[in-house]
Amino acid sequence: MTRTAHNSTAHNPTAHNPTAHNPTGRLYLEFCGEDHTLNPGESLTFGRSAELVIDENPYMHRILGRFVEQGHHWCIQNLGRSISFTVKDSVGMSSALVAPNSSAALLHGEFTCGFVAGPTRYELSGGLEGFEWDTDLLGEEGVQGTQTMDWGRVELNDDQRLLLLAMCEQRLLDPRTDHTQPPSNRQGAARLGWSLTKFNRKLDHLCEKLHRAGIPNMHGAMGANAMDRRGHLIDHALHVQLVTASELHLIDRQRPAA
Repeated sequence: MTRTAHNSTAHNPTAHNPTAHNPTGRLYLEFCGEDHTLNPGESLTFGRSAELVIDENPYMHRILGRFVEQGHHWCIQNLGRSISFTVKDSVGMSSALVAPNSSAALLHGEFTCGFVAGPTRYELSGGLEGFEWDTDLLGEEGVQGTQTMDWGRVELNDDQRLLLLAMCEQRLLDPRTDHTQPPSNRQGAARLGWSLTKFNRKLDHLCEKLHRAGIPNMHGAMGANAMDRRGHLIDHALHVQLVTASELHLIDRQRPAA
C-alpha cells in the first residue's frame, strides 16, 4: 500500500543545489489529501501516534519524525530508531538519505519524503513558500528548455482540481462571462460542500504552488487583493487549460448541486 502527501526536499545544508531564498517563509505539507501549513517557529511531528498520524501500522514508530525551523531554514528530523527517510527534489534529480537520529535542511522548492514501515511504503510531499530558483545555477539550457515549455502547468491533486472547477465553473459553462466577478471563497466552499476553512487552506496551497511555478499575482489576502488573486487564478487556469468543461461532472459526482 502506498500513501502520498506533499513535503519539501531534505538536503544537506552544505550540498550544492539551487538556492533557497525563503529562510523564514511558511512550509506547506500534504499527506493523503490532508494539508498542513507551518508558520516560522512552529513544528509538526508525524508517525503512528503524532500530530500528523500517518497510519496505525505497528511497524512504524509512534513519533517517527518532525518538521521544524532551525537557523532560518526548515528541517526534517528523523526521530526513529530504524527507519530512514529518502527526500527527493520534485523538480531536479537530487535526493538525500536521512538516517535515524539525524536531520536535514529542506532547501528545495518542492520535495517528497518517502519511507518504509514493515511491508508498506509511505510518501509525504511539500513545498517552501516564496521559493525562487537561481537561474544562474540552472544554466541557459535549463531556463529555455523544458521549464519554458511547461510554464504555468502544475500537477493538481483531486481537491485542487475540484477547487479550480468550482472557481472556473461559470466561465467554463459560458466563456462570454469572462468579465464577471469571480465567486467568493464562501460561494466556492458552498458549491463543493466544504467548510470555509478547508476551502481557504486549499486555495492558499494551490496559489503558492502556482507562485513557485512562476505565475504572477498569486499572493493576496483580504478585500480587493483576494478578489484580484481569484481573478488571476481563474484567468490562468483557463488559459493553460488546467481544468476543462468536460470535468465539471466531478463536482456533482462529489456533491450534487442543490
